[in-house]
Amino acid sequence: MRSLSHLLLAMSLLTAAAAPAIADTTGIHVNGSGEIRAVPDMARVSLQVRREGEDAAALKSQLDEVTANVLEMTRDMGIDKRLVTAAAVNIHPRYRPRDGETELDGLIATRSIEIVLEDLADVSPLINRALARGVNGVGGIQLDLSNRASLEQNALDLAVDDARDEAARVARRFSVALGAVIDVSVDQHDVRPVMMEDATARAADGGTDFSAGELTIQRRIRATFEIGGSADP
Repeated sequence: MRSLSHLLLAMSLLTAAAAPAIADTTGIHVNGSGEIRAVPDMARVSLQVRREGEDAAALKSQLDEVTANVLEMTRDMGIDKRLVTAAAVNIHPRYRPRDGETELDGLIATRSIEIVLEDLADVSPLINRALARGVNGVGGIQLDLSNRASLEQNALDLAVDDARDEAARVARRFSVALGAVIDVSVDQHDVRPVMMEDATARAADGGTDFSAGELTIQRRIRATFEIGGSADP
């Protein structure tokens, strides 16, 4: 009997402890999403410069020369200097295998140059001219929208409307009134690029048929609404 009493007491305590958590989840729980697709109007281009050799000072000088030529090119193209960022030179050793071990085989120097283009028509010309001035390759092209903030807000408004409409449908099907919203959780921003890889490849190959495709901006929320009394028939 003592063991049974202890068991019943433990179950009662667990039930009491769980009661607030159950109460907190009472309501109509719904998800809402809003999506907007838009053609990007700007791009961030990452150019990569790489040289190999044995003299660190000589390698840095080579990279500095290429960078200076690229910066002059951007000025000639009318790109504002605030939109151009040249990272510091990075030099690290290169090794090769020998007799089951590795030995020093020179140095590798790299530098990246990030350029924001406010006109997508400049993407292919920029890459072609940069390659002609000693740039080794394109690290990537990130497409973006100059009015992204307002589009994200519009997508969030759509997500809120979607959640509210879903909750109203659920309440109507259960013949109850939809109460006030009591909890909302907003997911992080989600921007999905479309055709990014194809666009990058065509530009890097020197093509003139650069196509930006579309960006999809999506916002998601989770909301909980109170359940009112029975709805009027």
